[in-house]
Amino acid sequence: MSNKKLVSSPGQNLKTLYEQVFEKVYPHINGHKKGILFTVIHLIVPENAQEILSLSNISDKASVEEDLSILSDIIDIFVSTPNGKKQQITAQFQEVFNNLLDLSKYENNDLKLFQIVVIGCLIVGVSACLSFLRKAQQSPKNIPSNIPSNIPLGNSSPPQKNPQSLCLVVPASVLGGNIKENYPINISEIGKLIDNSAYFLCIEPAQADTIQNQLELTEENITNVSEQREVYIRINIADAEEIIGKKFPYILKRYLPANGIGVVRKIACLKYLSVSGLDEFNRIF
Repeated sequence: MSNKKLVSSPGQNLKTLYEQVFEKVYPHINGHKKGILFTVIHLIVPENAQEILSLSNISDKASVEEDLSILSDIIDIFVSTPNGKKQQITAQFQEVFNNLLDLSKYENNDLKLFQIVVIGCLIVGVSACLSFLRKAQQSPKNIPSNIPSNIPLGNSSPPQKNPQSLCLVVPASVLGGNIKENYPINISEIGKLIDNSAYFLCIEPAQADTIQNQLELTEENITNVSEQREVYIRINIADAEEIIGKKFPYILKRYLPANGIGVVRKIACLKYLSVSGLDEFNRIF
């Protein structure tokens, strides 16, 4: 991360804020095609996310383009013009928006992700973003000594770290109502799932994709199956490189990032009595 000289322009300070939020949420949204804005809002304001998402009609199934289309609704708040001129005004506003944020440094996919994060920041507000960053920066090592603690940090390029995948097989009874696909999950809840797992595996996301395709998963509603039904759950966890390859549950829990957060990427029942793909997992006896 490079340190930037802060300027007094309100627009530039907001740009710095948006970049820092992007850095923190990027590992949780990189590589995903749906529900990105949904995930961003859950990460920034987990306690108020459901109310905001309901009010804004933001779906966990929305595509990247559908998330980006919300920008035009935001523009409508500031621009009052006949429908015939709206497209022209929107294009001009978009050009100003792009110039302000200096988006040239982002690759095409990261550019869209950054724009969606900015939309999320506009929806939840500056105060919520600052609160999110404070919680994410509790460790002193994340704060450069020459930047005041009351100023959000800047970043000159997208983060490069990728999340790691924790794959578990647990009984349906341990999945509470708050554990859902594309929702954040905290380290405490992850620890409880590990304690109750029959199988687990810690690998990189690409490997997790391959192994997940080998499992026989069903479309059953998890809330309607028996409590002992085996359920597969995959969680992506940022800054969790040290969990890779761990073979024992107590050691795995020791290396979970203390202040980290995961995002549930898949929950599905295993086909009854199926063991396909489970030979790759660590089994707990």
